[in-house]
Amino acid sequence: MTINYQSMGEGKPLIIIHGLFGTSDNLKAVARELSDEHKVYLIDAPGHGDSDTVVPLSIANMANAVSDFIKQLNVGPVQILGHSLGGKIAMEIALANPELISKLIVADIAPVQYKPRHDDIISSLQAVPLSTLENRKDADEILARKINEPGVRSFLLKSLVRDKSKPGEWMWRFNLDQLSSDYNELIKSNREGTYSGPTLFIIGSESSYVLPEHRGEIVGRFPNTKAKTINGAGHWLHAERSVAFVKICRDFLSE
Repeated sequence: MTINYQSMGEGKPLIIIHGLFGTSDNLKAVARELSDEHKVYLIDAPGHGDSDTVVPLSIANMANAVSDFIKQLNVGPVQILGHSLGGKIAMEIALANPELISKLIVADIAPVQYKPRHDDIISSLQAVPLSTLENRKDADEILARKINEPGVRSFLLKSLVRDKSKPGEWMWRFNLDQLSSDYNELIKSNREGTYSGPTLFIIGSESSYVLPEHRGEIVGRFPNTKAKTINGAGHWLHAERSVAFVKICRDFLSE
């Protein structure tokens, strides 16, 4: 199992994990800001970017793969920051292997069972004819049939690239077939257990991913936790309010 990553900076190790359908580039601006004090490892989550895929593509299996990567780094306990699906993976690592994690930051996700909310995105991605597609504009028009938000389409299209192994064809930089097949695994709650290390939840005030009714499941698993809300930010809080997001992370990591 190979985890692809980028690294930058020097200092205490910090692992950053992106969300569903993303790559290690998604939080690169955050990584650059934090790399003045930390050795930052931006990873492609399993089944994304240039990392291998685990089968099934479950939270537990993804967390095990990233845990093995952390052990291979051989740098001692690491700080970890995960956004959305990356936050689920980060929480699972902390609950399953607390000795690997010195501090945990979870960006706009809770350790709870979620209802499906990506059906239109998955079906839209599947509708793009990769073997005959002419250009990105045509792909955007296909996605726009069900995905109204230009920002979401733009994010997805960042992972649409030419397939070097098949001249003239395109490919997604995530394993769409496996993500689709195992989607119900990705929205399950995190395992039971406790991580007592310092934990921070960063929440977008306009997001529906972390709600007041989730507090019990959060505190039950992460008793040493605090929460910060970024006003005016939605689920993509690290991009929408980047200055505030970086400051909150920096303050917590320096405590």
